[in-house]
Amino acid sequence: MRTAPLPLVILALAAAAAAAGGATVRSVAVDAYEVYTQFTVGLDGPTTFTCEAGAEPHTLVLTVAAEVRGDVVPAAVGRIEEVRLARAKGATTFILRTAADAGTFRAYLRRDPPAAVVDVFRRLDLTPPRREPAFVKVLGGAPVLLVDDDDGPGNGNQYSVDVDAKYVAALERLGVPYEVYVVRAGRDGPPADRLAPYPLVVWFNGLDARPKVISAADEAAMAAYVAGGGRLWLVSQNYLSDASRGRTAFCRETLGITSYQADTQVEEVAVAETVTLPRLAYRLSNDLTVIGNWGDGFDLPAGAEALFVGPDDGRCYGMVRPAGGGRIAFFSFAVENVGYPSRIADIMGATFDALAGG
Repeated sequence: MRTAPLPLVILALAAAAAAAGGATVRSVAVDAYEVYTQFTVGLDGPTTFTCEAGAEPHTLVLTVAAEVRGDVVPAAVGRIEEVRLARAKGATTFILRTAADAGTFRAYLRRDPPAAVVDVFRRLDLTPPRREPAFVKVLGGAPVLLVDDDDGPGNGNQYSVDVDAKYVAALERLGVPYEVYVVRAGRDGPPADRLAPYPLVVWFNGLDARPKVISAADEAAMAAYVAGGGRLWLVSQNYLSDASRGRTAFCRETLGITSYQADTQVEEVAVAETVTLPRLAYRLSNDLTVIGNWGDGFDLPAGAEALFVGPDDGRCYGMVRPAGGGRIAFFSFAVENVGYPSRIADIMGATFDALAGG
């Protein structure tokens, strides 16, 4: 079994053959293919040929600049199901029809002995089928609710920064339907009955560092939503370091966090061993603010699974755990500071899977 060369190599071989023997070749570039069989037309000496896709599906037309006499049509072999012959003055044309799972060709001249050669390829599936994300079943086609609580200009505070576009872009990259709830600056977020219809909620605070990043009413709404079976992802780099939030019932019971280090200013987070994400350096770029990262490192709560940890301090910066009848994920670093849209989408997809229990 031979493996087809990479596309540039294939085209280069065809071009070299054309230059050497005067052939005009239009060859299909292939990469993950294997050669099923060959079709060879012997030549008396240097000559030219043309090779192009046929009008019928899975066919190739090979025209040799010589009038071949006699019955030279070979029997069908391998994935070549049929070879038809057409003669015209001074030329002989071969029309090759292949099986449906083949039909990609490469044609070239061979000098010793002289011949026009056609390789017939079949595509190879070199990668395993992609597993459907666990969260797809959980969503069931319903939208995710995106709670835009970043206190930016879009929320009515011209002195802060909007980060919601990065979460929207990640959802669109994943192909996940969504609805957005904008929290006006200085006000509470959606109540529990507003959250309840959604199978999954993403609530983020961005760079908001007001004295109450998340109000008591917000905590009550999130706790009730999760207790009722909801799945919530809370992204807040300032929640634990807020003057009182680290001691609330929501923090200690719903999140399960009882010990943390405020404002570690972590510059990079690492993927925990159990998370299926690329092993990259998830550096926090700080390109949204001059004040830097103010994430809080915490001890992993009982029954929780770590998703992101600090590579230097060993503390947890992202986790998921069961809570009530649902599940909650909490990230104490600004996911939007990871920068690359593809990486934010990867993190989002992995977190959704963790919330789904997959």
